[in-house]
Amino acid sequence: MLHSEAPDGLVVFYGDVMKMDFTRKDGIQTGYGNERCIMISEGPNRKLGFGAFTYSTAAELRALHQRLRQAGVSLHESPCPVLADGFSVVDPDGNRLVFGVAPLPRGAVPESPTARLQHLVVATDEMEPMLDFYADTLGFEISDRVVDEDGDLRACFVHSDDEHHSFAFFKAPTKRLDHHSYECGEWNLIRDWADHMAGFDIPLKWGPGRHGPGNNLFFMVNDPDGNWVELSAELETITPERQPGMWPHTEKSLNLWGPGMLRS
Repeated sequence: MLHSEAPDGLVVFYGDVMKMDFTRKDGIQTGYGNERCIMISEGPNRKLGFGAFTYSTAAELRALHQRLRQAGVSLHESPCPVLADGFSVVDPDGNRLVFGVAPLPRGAVPESPTARLQHLVVATDEMEPMLDFYADTLGFEISDRVVDEDGDLRACFVHSDDEHHSFAFFKAPTKRLDHHSYECGEWNLIRDWADHMAGFDIPLKWGPGRHGPGNNLFFMVNDPDGNWVELSAELETITPERQPGMWPHTEKSLNLWGPGMLRS
């Protein structure tokens, strides 16, 4: 969920450009596309309402709920009506995460270009509490770290399945939403999405390029509120024997092909 001072403008962007079909209920507008769903509500611009993750079965969700409760984590009601049997937690920066089981039936979603909602990234000025929460408390697995010449953590990518990252956090002067990303699947679809953006006169703000951590092809655009939206393809698949990697904090790590977007 994204908050916006002008939610109808975001609905136009995600509806027309990102090819989502929107419905409105209780002041919240929910958009559905091929394996993607976004909710938009009134609030401060560029503010994350929540990010949601799904489990395949209710039993897996109950196991997480029980483990977090035993660990003393505060558990809250789910603000997401799209998922069944959900609950939410708040990370050290105040970001809300929702966990639930597979989306509730909604009927047919209009055909739209491939690009499933894949990962969420936030910026933080306190890396270690975030690392402790996501890796030690929630149980995300570390894929790659990015460290500076002093050994300080500048970015961390974590996964919850066999894809390189479903969540990440970058060091920055303030706590905020960084970007959310849609997986196209293959390079030719990155080309097609870039052509699609050109048809709406939306300039690419970063890329095309290839990230070091994750090895994925990408480009980024801004929505009307200035939120970063990434289109990605061919993200690395994590194998059981792969160990967490370590990358230097350089532009090349963030973009093997050209300029990087360093957060601080």
